[in-house]
Amino acid sequence: MGVDSAEFHIWQKGHADECDKNFDGTSGAMEMHAALIMWRRSISDCQMRFVSMLSDGDSKTFQFLSDNKIYGSDIKIEKEECLNHIAKRLGTSLRNKVKEWKVKKVTLGGRKQEALQIKTSQSCKITIERQ
Repeated sequence: MGVDSAEFHIWQKGHADECDKNFDGTSGAMEMHAALIMWRRSISDCQMRFVSMLSDGDSKTFQFLSDNKIYGSDIKIEKEECLNHIAKRLGTSLRNKVKEWKVKKVTLGGRKQEALQIKTSQSCKITIERQ
């Protein structure tokens, strides 16, 4: 069903009452603009300011909020990294590195017990998550 089809237009007309589309753009841009709206209304609605942002590693929203100077140029927003996301990225990177070198017939760290293998990279991730 394409957007120009009669079926789509019938569906869209019936769906319009249930769905309030209020943003045109990518999902990444929507995240940035939603954060901007929430941060701007924090003073008027809640009499508070956000001073730090817990991030998943995607700095676009953080940079967008910082560039917009929500609370003025004298209030700086701090970025904090989510440990779970860091552990996930580390685990993925280690697994990819092991696979990359395995194709070249190289075992990272030699053949000893502490050698970097898929299993070892998983235990590194678990150790970080428990911190």
